[in-house]
Amino acid sequence: MLKSLLKIGLKSAQSIVKKGKNAVKTREILPKKDLYCVEYWKDAATEGLLKPSNQTSVKMHGYLNSINHNFIIPGQPKLMDSVDWQTKMTPREMISMTDFEFKRLKPLDQNLNVYRAIGEKPEFFSEYKLYKKAKDIKKGDVMMMREYAYATSDPSYAQVYLTNNKGILYEIDVPEGSRISRIGDIGSKDEVVFPRASKFECTDVKQIKDAENDYTLVKLKYLC
Repeated sequence: MLKSLLKIGLKSAQSIVKKGKNAVKTREILPKKDLYCVEYWKDAATEGLLKPSNQTSVKMHGYLNSINHNFIIPGQPKLMDSVDWQTKMTPREMISMTDFEFKRLKPLDQNLNVYRAIGEKPEFFSEYKLYKKAKDIKKGDVMMMREYAYATSDPSYAQVYLTNNKGILYEIDVPEGSRISRIGDIGSKDEVVFPRASKFECTDVKQIKDAENDYTLVKLKYLC
C-alpha cells in the first residue's frame, strides 16, 4: 500500500505535538495535493449523489468481513471480479456500493466507546509485519485500518477474538456526528463497521499482563 502511495506523489511527514514538557511524535503520510479519491467525492457531492439518508447501517454490513482480505493482503486482483455466492456481487461492486452508503449514513447522535481485538500473529503468518507495526504504535501516532473494521461496545465479546488472551485490544472513542454502520443495541450489545481506510489517533498504549491475559491495550480516537 505504502509503495503505491509513494508512486502517486505522497511524502512522509512528521509533526511534533508538545504537551507540557513532553513531545509526542505524530506520524502520518500526507499528500502533496488532493488525491483522485478526494476529487471524486467532491464531484459526487456537487452532483447531489451524497445526500444524507436515515440509514444507520450499510446493506453489506454483515458481509464485508468476507472481502477484507483484499485490503490486508493485496495482490490478487482477479478475486476482485469474482462473484460471491451469497451476495451475488463481486468485491469491486460491494465496495463501490458500500463506500457511497457510508457517505450517506445518518450521523451518530451520541459518542460511542467501542472495542476491536486482533489476535496474536506468529512470525510465519503473512499478516505478521502488519500486526507487529500495529502493536508497536505510540501515543500520538495516526494509524489507518485498510479494511472495513468491525467493533462492538461489548468489550467481553471483542476479547473473544484475542488468541489465548494475547494480541491487541483497541478501545476506540467514536465522536458524535461520525458516520459508521451500526446494528444491535447501540452502546451496549451492538456491532459497528468503520469505512475502509479509516484513520485513528492513538491516545494511549498499555500492556495488560496478569495470570490470564497478555495483550496490548491501544486507545484510539476515530478521526475519519
